Amino acid sequence: MSKVKVAFVGGEENSLCFRGMGFDVFSVNSFEALNNILPTLRREKYSMIFSEWKFYNQIKKQFEDIRSEALPAILGIPTNPNEIGQGSKYISRLVEMAIGSNIMLQGEE
Repeated sequence: MSKVKVAFVGGEENSLCFRGMGFDVFSVNSFEALNNILPTLRREKYSMIFSEWKFYNQIKKQFEDIRSEALPAILGIPTNPNEIGQGSKYISRLVEMAIGSNIMLQGEE
């Protein structure tokens, strides 16, 4: 049975808890630093990549050519209040593209 490889990409202040859970941690604080580690993320064939939301889109673009494959799963994590809700907006867009209408509940109406 092969070992599942899981990575976290983000700032040092958020990296400690992921390192403690056994994730491979890539501490980056800029898009330039992120660009330096993207080839490693791809080469090492991670099953899951958790990322601070600010880096999510750039990481997702790196894996765009293998989007139809199941892995890696790339998950964005909000790290400041302005980023909360971004994931649900993304899921709503995917649902709308898939069925032609947004059926996700948007709160009490």
